[in-house]
Amino acid sequence: MPYIPAIRDYKPFYIQANGDVTAWDTTDYGLVAQTQPFPCNFEVKEPYKNTWFDEHGDEEYIGATMYLKGFEYTVKFFVKTLATVGSSPIEKLNSQIDSFMGKLLQGEFKIWDSWQERGYQSVRYVKQSIEDRDVTDEYAWMLFSVTMKVNDPATEVSYNSTNHTITATA
Repeated sequence: MPYIPAIRDYKPFYIQANGDVTAWDTTDYGLVAQTQPFPCNFEVKEPYKNTWFDEHGDEEYIGATMYLKGFEYTVKFFVKTLATVGSSPIEKLNSQIDSFMGKLLQGEFKIWDSWQERGYQSVRYVKQSIEDRDVTDEYAWMLFSVTMKVNDPATEVSYNSTNHTITATA
């Protein structure tokens, strides 16, 4: 059982990999997510256009819908492990991080932030960066960020707490 610090009113961060029947809470891996602001300034893609050099302006092909650009989203995580008989804190920390990263590297997934009550589908892993860490004989902890790319910023998703799934609502 991973060590989870007691945090009053903690709202979980869920991830559901494509092919998974249910979403999992990052605390399953001992990771506590720090709430990050979701972007609210979406950018539209540049429409297809022709620039005729013998005419003013551009000839843009704009359909009934403007399409949004994908964006990167970064979440900070905290993880702490305690020493137990048979394994050091750093071994346990590495195991939890490796398991979590292995899940993210399976491909596309969906995310749901319970604090923001918002999520996305068609998300993929981009990178991880360690921000701070400490290791002693009794414990090991790490603060790190995971950057993800949201390739479908338009489709609304919801989290169903009864069957623990993240699904598209539109």
